[in-house]
Amino acid sequence: MEKPYVLVVDDNRITTKLLRRYLEAHGFEASEAYDGIECLEKVAQRQPDTIVLDVMMPRMDGYETVRRLRENPDTAKVPVVIVTALNDVANQLKAIESGADDFLSKPIEEKLLIAKVKLLTTLNLQRTRAEQLAKQLENA
Repeated sequence: MEKPYVLVVDDNRITTKLLRRYLEAHGFEASEAYDGIECLEKVAQRQPDTIVLDVMMPRMDGYETVRRLRENPDTAKVPVVIVTALNDVANQLKAIESGADDFLSKPIEEKLLIAKVKLLTTLNLQRTRAEQLAKQLENA
């Protein structure tokens, strides 16, 4: 069976390597992008099952990146976990309002990262299967 694919987006390369290592150790395929623009480019090439996205990045921050993902019908349903060092309620609300499905606070706890990514990935894969099944039934 194909491994679920997760895109990790953070301008800090040490963070992306660490998160990628966590994910790969738990059976995920992971790749990295270093800002919002690179994230959108990589998503256009290959759609991930989940995106783990930092807020504070150059060129395009995490909030704007999620908004752009949500505006595009092809990427509107890709689950996004926003990662922020700003773990106050206002920033958590901003993450949800921008379209993120969940959020994690820095420093990232490995077990929490894996639990949230597994949940969102599973829900996304089930939704995709249900949509494919519905199309098959329509065409039958």
